[in-house]
Amino acid sequence: MSTELGEEPIELTLYDGAGLKAKDEALIAAFEQKYPNVTITGRYDPDDVQAQNAPRVLASDDPPDIARVIALSDVAGDGLLTNLDAYADAYTWDELPEGQLAQYRVNEDGVRGEGSQYTMADGFTVTGFYYNKELAEQLGMTTPPQTMEELEELLAQAEEAGMVPIMAGNQTGQVMTSTQMMLNHALGAESVNEWIFHAPEATIDTPEAAEALATIQDWAEAGYYPEDTNGTDATAALGRFANGEALFYASGNWDAAALDEQMGDNVGFFLPPAPEGQEPATMSDPASNFAIPAGSDAKDAAAAFLDFLRSEEARQVVADAGFAPSGEGEVPATEEGSVRAQIQEAFAQLVEADGQVQFVQNATNGLTTTWNSEAQRLVDGATTPEDMLDAVQSKYEDELGR
Repeated sequence: MSTELGEEPIELTLYDGAGLKAKDEALIAAFEQKYPNVTITGRYDPDDVQAQNAPRVLASDDPPDIARVIALSDVAGDGLLTNLDAYADAYTWDELPEGQLAQYRVNEDGVRGEGSQYTMADGFTVTGFYYNKELAEQLGMTTPPQTMEELEELLAQAEEAGMVPIMAGNQTGQVMTSTQMMLNHALGAESVNEWIFHAPEATIDTPEAAEALATIQDWAEAGYYPEDTNGTDATAALGRFANGEALFYASGNWDAAALDEQMGDNVGFFLPPAPEGQEPATMSDPASNFAIPAGSDAKDAAAAFLDFLRSEEARQVVADAGFAPSGEGEVPATEEGSVRAQIQEAFAQLVEADGQVQFVQNATNGLTTTWNSEAQRLVDGATTPEDMLDAVQSKYEDELGR
């Protein structure tokens, strides 16, 4: 193990989802400029199958040297990844924010959030509420709501004024964004992450979680989501919000560039309100959570790439690609006044608060379908919060073999 790469030519292969290719290529170019003796070649699978294909790719006779992994517990437990503890010591990765380090660690029992480090993210998603400033002004909203009570008051006012309070394309699961915001609010970031990280005896099926889901069902019954939300996909929802149909749009950084272009100064962004006296928390997953496959024959160079991801150069590249950067430090430069700049400021606040929560859909490989389908039934009144949580917890335990 060494942090010195020497001067001899080194060739690496990086494996990721195709939708992240532009970001990866920019990172690779910046890294190769710093280490001219290293050449990195990208290898990409379609986004919808990359996570499924990853274990096979990692276990192949010629694995990549850097690879995005999602089901960290599974692949680390199968011995497919390099334990990065020695590199973490050498590069002082323990200085990273604890909420980020938790997303890189897994112990011998498959519990994430603790144990050895196996990954490093290049950046993160950030979720919150976009809002239409003109519509907000019509309702007397001069600053984002600071409490859940203030948020719900604005939802009621918007519905009464004939606006859609929260735009959501639930054909593709967008109601789950505000649903998890309510779970985070009710249970707290640590508790939700423990469930996602497979802590022993962790359960999402609690009275507090049921109360959070009951709020979402109440919002649906009150008309706070579009009447056709279950028949609307995310692309259509984005367009309808941009066209001024709704006050709020619960989504993430991936929509910022389009909204900047389509709405200009008329769009704002804020983190979900936190309980009184508590710090903000919201969903913030790694964009690409990179590991070094156990079969790589260039681990030192691959580790140097992982360390590079927290550099100022890499942080700027990631911000330019529309994500929030890894590590911590000065907020990367973004266009002043843009919604992308607001998102970067919000992420800095989130990191300081240690409020990063992973998406509940990613707790196991098969839970996305369960959460999304149950959320459709919830807004239609076809299930109860208690039955939804029972279905999710049962699927979770089945997938974990508990």
